[in-house]
Parts: sequence; structure tokens; C-alpha cells
Amino acid sequence: MTKKSYWIGLGISLLFLFLFLRKMDWPEVGRILRGVELIYILPMLLANFLTILIRAERWRYILRPIKKIPLAELYKVTAIGFMANYLLPARVGELLRAFLLGSRLRISKTASLATIVVEKVFDGFTIMLLLVVVLLFMPFPQDRSTIFNRANIQLAGLASFLFYLAVLATLLLMRFHNEPINRLFGFLLKPFPARLAVKVREKLDAFALGLDMLKSPWDLAMTTFYSFLVWGITLLILYFLFFPFQIKLSLFSALFLMVAIVFGIAIPSAPGFIGTFHWVCAAALIFLGVEENRAKSYAVIVWFISFIPITSLGLFILWKEGLSLKGLGQDKTDPPASPQT
Repeated sequence: MTKKSYWIGLGISLLFLFLFLRKMDWPEVGRILRGVELIYILPMLLANFLTILIRAERWRYILRPIKKIPLAELYKVTAIGFMANYLLPARVGELLRAFLLGSRLRISKTASLATIVVEKVFDGFTIMLLLVVVLLFMPFPQDRSTIFNRANIQLAGLASFLFYLAVLATLLLMRFHNEPINRLFGFLLKPFPARLAVKVREKLDAFALGLDMLKSPWDLAMTTFYSFLVWGITLLILYFLFFPFQIKLSLFSALFLMVAIVFGIAIPSAPGFIGTFHWVCAAALIFLGVEENRAKSYAVIVWFISFIPITSLGLFILWKEGLSLKGLGQDKTDPPASPQT
């Protein structure tokens, strides 16, 4: 990540944080937060640990054609990666996951990265399907003119769907038509040194190996199941948190909120999605009719419920394993990928 992109993300975060904090009635927000009972908060904290476990199990199925990896090992790497997403800029935790898994398990980091791309595609299509449910079944408020109108949501959904469809098509081509793609790259790289062309083709082969789960109907089915499960738990976290805030909204409203947050945190920002998460969460609730200070109080708690358990777990595992964020990127080797025998 360049310094320029870091400062752009920081600037965007500060802008959204300003929008979130302006007009906030601090005494009223304090009163609302003091009224939230911990009996509602603690189960939600624990549920975030469960989502990490489910993500690790899903990753295990995606990785199976490359190497059978114990769930405990994947849980550690997943926790560290998601912690890094909160503490480091540009979602670098995804790259760290690929790198750390490759270093610890001696598999190709390029193939490992391919499995994370597959994971993100499944997440994307799951969210797109849930967005369709929102558009079909949730009654949209008619008397509010904001960015959260049906036309804007449909446009954002269509653009995202086309993006994920293009990524999926690329992955399928790389997995099932690898030779033509290699020949194409070989032709494009003719003006360059032969060693560079060989290196690029090796990386393409390693990346294609990471897509082997696309050949297995069982692995595809299980990956789809765990994708819906992880987002289903996230949905329930958002929904059950309505109760301590005395927010009377439906499960469909919680689904709308979850989709809005996913789009919101895709905006470039400072580490931890500061500002973007808070503003989008509060703005979506205000659009649904929730009083402004109550919506902002809810956004603060939801962010802390996500941030505290995931960063704490990741930092604890990092310390337990004798690792450091700075030291994760020191080994530059990339062992050759080989399928599980």
C-alpha cells in the first residue's frame, strides 16, 4: 500500500467520522449507552468468535484439494488475518493470511491467495442474494429522500453483481482453461526476458491450483453452506442487538442493515473501518426510522462488538505463537504448490 492511498483512506475516514459525529447529542447518547444491558452484549461478543471458526471451516474445504489442513491451524491464521484487517490499512489481513498459511504449512502462497479470492467471491454472491431478498420483501420507507432508496440500492447491487461475475468467470477460465491462458501470457511476455515469462507462468499454475475446489461439487456445496451460515450469524447479531436499544425493526430490516454495512466498509478508509462503518450503520438505521442518537449509539456498540473480540483473539494468538505483525512478512520464499496426494 502506498503512502498516497493510506492518506486518501485516512481522509475518507475523517470525513465520514465528521458526518457521523456532527449533530450528535452527547448526553443523550451517553444515556442510551448506559441503558444497554450487558446480558445482550456478551452473547454477541461470543458469536463473533464463532464466525471466525465457521470461516476457518469454510476455508478448510476450499483448501482441501491443495492440502488437508487441521481446523485449529486455520482458525489461528483466520483470526490473525481478521485482526490485521482491523489494525492495518487496505485489508492487508487477507494478504497476511495467504502469506502466513504458506509459510507455516509450506504450501504455495500464490495458491493460498487464490483460495482467499474464491472465499471473497462466495461472500460476494451470498451478499448479492441477500440483497435480492431485501429488494423483494422489505417495504422501503416512501417519505425519505436519501442515498438508501431502492434505485440506488439496485444500481449498487447490479454493479457489484457484475464485478463478482467477472471475477468468477476469470477464476473458471484459469481453472478449466489454464493452458490457453498460459499460452496467451507466453505470447504477451515474448518481448521480456525468458526468466520473467517462466516465473509468471509458474505463478499462474500455482494460482490455478488454488482454484481446484471449483471442480468438486461437495466442496462447492459445503463452501456455499458455510457462507450462508457465517452471514446468517452476523444477521442475527445485528437483529438481536435491536432489543437492548429498544429498536423495533424486523429481521428484514436487520438484513438491509447488514448489506448496507458490507457496502459501506468496501469504501477505502483508515484501519478498522473507522468512520465509514459508523456513518453507514447509523444512516441506514435513520433511513429505517430510528431516532438519530439511538442509531448512532447502536453503531458504536456494533463496531465495538466486532472490533474487541476479533482483535483480542488475533493478538492473543499472535503472542501465543511467538509472532509479530512486523515479522509476518519477512520470509519471502514461496514453496512450489503441489496437490494433496
